[in-house]
Amino acid sequence: MVVYFITSNYFLWIQKSKEEVLHRLMAVTETGALAIDGDFHEKISSRYMGKDAIVRHEQDSDYLHLHNQLLTIKEKNKLVTPIYTIVYYNPDSTFHFIGTSSDKPYYRHSYKNFPKDLLKNQQTGGVLDTYEDENGKWLSAFAPVRNKKGEVIALIEADENFDWFVDRARKELLKNSLISLSLIVPFGFLLYNFFSRTFKKQEEDQALLVLQKEEIEAKNEEIKTQSDFIETQNKGLDLRVKARTQELETANAELANFLYHSSHDVQAPIATLKGLQSLALSEAKDDNLKIYLGLISETTSKLEKMVKTIQLVHHIKTKKIEWVEIDLEKTIQKVFESVRYNKNCALNLNLNHKIKVDRELLTISLQELFKNSLQYNKGQENLTIKITSTISEGATTMLIEDNGIGIAPEAVKELITMFKRGNENSTGIGLGLYITQTALARMGGTIKVFDKTYTGAAFHISLPLTN
Repeated sequence: MVVYFITSNYFLWIQKSKEEVLHRLMAVTETGALAIDGDFHEKISSRYMGKDAIVRHEQDSDYLHLHNQLLTIKEKNKLVTPIYTIVYYNPDSTFHFIGTSSDKPYYRHSYKNFPKDLLKNQQTGGVLDTYEDENGKWLSAFAPVRNKKGEVIALIEADENFDWFVDRARKELLKNSLISLSLIVPFGFLLYNFFSRTFKKQEEDQALLVLQKEEIEAKNEEIKTQSDFIETQNKGLDLRVKARTQELETANAELANFLYHSSHDVQAPIATLKGLQSLALSEAKDDNLKIYLGLISETTSKLEKMVKTIQLVHHIKTKKIEWVEIDLEKTIQKVFESVRYNKNCALNLNLNHKIKVDRELLTISLQELFKNSLQYNKGQENLTIKITSTISEGATTMLIEDNGIGIAPEAVKELITMFKRGNENSTGIGLGLYITQTALARMGGTIKVFDKTYTGAAFHISLPLTN
């Protein structure tokens, strides 16, 4: 029974591993296909038609951008083998390699012995379950890359070497064998001691031995029944946990894709709605109708702002980090001037050093903080934003304070959560500080909010030093 359990578990692990890998590769290629600009890819593949027309990634800036995109997808999803794009070339009835995350391009090398499902399902994408080529045995998934017309102009493909999973299953088999032996040996030792004592007792009282033997057999049967039940429950629980985990990961990926694409798709209807509202307002003569149209315009603007904010969050979470050295004081001054609309607002800086950051992410973080300070000031009073900075313990810290209306004490703990507002007079959508935290987190930074009890707002930012 132990041998049967170990063997069946081995083959079950192989099948489950295949399913997990294929699902993961499918999610990677579908997400990657959406991230690649089809028209941009089509321009690159049409520009160079010869084999090895590109021998270095840096040879063409557009090709280098495509390579970096694929490299980012590979590293973010912790793939071992390169991810690449291919196009079908009718003159020689083969696929040609175009973009790759590999160190060297193999531009327009022919993929002659390709699986037929690549050509058959290039409109929908799919998975390739355990196929062999001259380089080994593989598990793969592919997805179509489309241009703005919706035409399939390329496929993006990701692979995993199947031998790795066989090796992992063997290790699992060895582990299960050791576990089984660790259970059997002590149990056998206990049985040996038990029967030794029983045989001695038999010489003294045969009748009592029979009774004890019956009781022991009944208990052993009960233990076996309970053990089998627990084993079955554990197997089912493990499978359910893995299935739920996979479902959750798939749901999160689908949700991210949905939010990104839905936010893009809704822009056109918003623009149309604003145009119709403007046209209706220009022709409206009834005062009440003008009021309603004004309310529609205000609501449409809020919706547009929320859509753009969702797009910004997606951009922050997916952009490639680019570390550059900046003059902290000059950068902060420039960001402040870009959002200041009130000449009575002043910026008080006490900074005198340079740091390495992603300039765009730092700019986004500071813009959201400055916008909050400018929005929540004390009406006619002058607003002053004070920033001090120090470097210690491997990090740059900044304390940003203003003399605005402040933050409600009960809102401080949850202020950085999405859709939370710091004041009852707030008219925003509650994503400003969430955006700031997300941008800082991409650089390994943190932000804390201090309760100043309606005497202004104070934020503590920490960014790690990078070489």
